[in-house]
Amino acid sequence: MIYSIKKLSPQDKEICEKTLGPRPFFALVGDHIARRESLSVVRVADGERALLEAPDGEPFTLFNRPEENWNKRYGIAELSIEEVKKNILQAGNTCTYFAPSISGISRDDYRLYDFFNSRDLYVDNFFVNDWTREMIGLLLHASDGVFVIHKDADELIENFAKTYGLDPAHFAGFTKLSARDNDAAVAAAIESKKHLVLFSAGPAGKIIGPQIAKDGRVTLDIGNTLHRWSLGNVR
Repeated sequence: MIYSIKKLSPQDKEICEKTLGPRPFFALVGDHIARRESLSVVRVADGERALLEAPDGEPFTLFNRPEENWNKRYGIAELSIEEVKKNILQAGNTCTYFAPSISGISRDDYRLYDFFNSRDLYVDNFFVNDWTREMIGLLLHASDGVFVIHKDADELIENFAKTYGLDPAHFAGFTKLSARDNDAAVAAAIESKKHLVLFSAGPAGKIIGPQIAKDGRVTLDIGNTLHRWSLGNVR
């Protein structure tokens, strides 16, 4: 989280006043799990900002560091920039709760609010870092099963079961390597019948969250924090 002390614009002040903090949002997620209702949250930060600003019709290299192959790491190497942008915007505009990086209030290079439809309510993007091990465990135990979508899904499932004292059968997963796997990931999650879906799917894969939620699931876009969740390495 990037902080600064400054006079806020009327728009930024309004955004701050209508952004849910991590604990109220936890209560809402818990409510939807208890009621077996659907919910989706999509998070966006500097990576999505860089992609949304990239010129159409031109080759792009995320973060301008081709030696690290961020395009492949984020599962977008096979897509055009137009496809990537479409998926990001659709994900942010169709999810139940939208969580752009709150750092955008302080830093223009993190600002994403203006790319998406205006919301009556936002969620603090950093909820994934602020939820405690106990809070995560409560959600896992209360759910009718957990579906994990990640390139290391099997490893994460093993970690989650061991860390939180759950039967491995409580979990199922899908090994997702790129945005080309989006449809297969959605189908696998729905077929699993698991109510809580935790995923890390890259910028162009975030759209799977709202799509899976249409089938009555709670889908949480956890991103690269998912490994720490699985090991209980949180607050």
